[in-house]
Amino acid sequence: MRKVTRQKATASGPGNDAKAGSAAPAVDRAIALMELLESRPQYPFPLSEIARGLGIPKSTAFNICTALVGGQLARKTQNGYQLGRRLVQLGSAYVSSIDIVREFYEVSRQADSDLGAMIQLAVLDEGINAVYLARQDCLSGLRLGLRAEVGRRVPANCTAAGKALLAALPLDDLEKRLASFHSLPTLTTKSISSVEALLKELGAIRRQGFSNEDEEVLRGVCCIAQATSTNYREDGLVAISITAMKDTLTPARKKLMQGTLASLIDQLQERL
Repeated sequence: MRKVTRQKATASGPGNDAKAGSAAPAVDRAIALMELLESRPQYPFPLSEIARGLGIPKSTAFNICTALVGGQLARKTQNGYQLGRRLVQLGSAYVSSIDIVREFYEVSRQADSDLGAMIQLAVLDEGINAVYLARQDCLSGLRLGLRAEVGRRVPANCTAAGKALLAALPLDDLEKRLASFHSLPTLTTKSISSVEALLKELGAIRRQGFSNEDEEVLRGVCCIAQATSTNYREDGLVAISITAMKDTLTPARKKLMQGTLASLIDQLQERL
């Protein structure tokens, strides 16, 4: 049985807090019980095992279980207690409450205004195109016109965001997407044009955790990107990229961009 992560109630007597100084010990115990049921979702936990696992009297465990069953957060079977069907509704409601573009803007606005780069949010379409959903300009000095429009599609093999997303795909999904390509679409002479070369680069991206793009979409423009997972999309992936003019990329600016990217990804993961 997995050890419950929340502090157990002491068994010295009734009325002990589930967590020292807790304002709502009953709620803490209910959460601990839900975590216990989550640890083995196929297993019906007997009441006595729940009481031992939480370190509480059997009568207290019974009261908590009864309340959770009443709210359909748990269900009682012939042999014990398991998670309830209401959790499916709550999970769906949580996912529906997330606006990934809004969350991107919330975190990207906190970036250093002197970054000298453009921050963008991208996803994959059903093929191998990166689709850009949002952008935040931090004094980038970029004049990209239609090439920076929200909603545009760009061959994923040419972009840092696209390559980060492709590298994060399950291998069978990646193979299906690339199966029909003998050569890849390119935008500059530096764009990756062969499937073999792309697969080699995707392997490197998986090892280092982020991707680079060096004038593969536009001359004089470079980019770094990282993908992260989310339940908000069917393919489970989004990416953040940071784009800047190549001639501005001093060692200090590169370090700032890499640190900013890591921070933005961490913050977005927390929100998603």
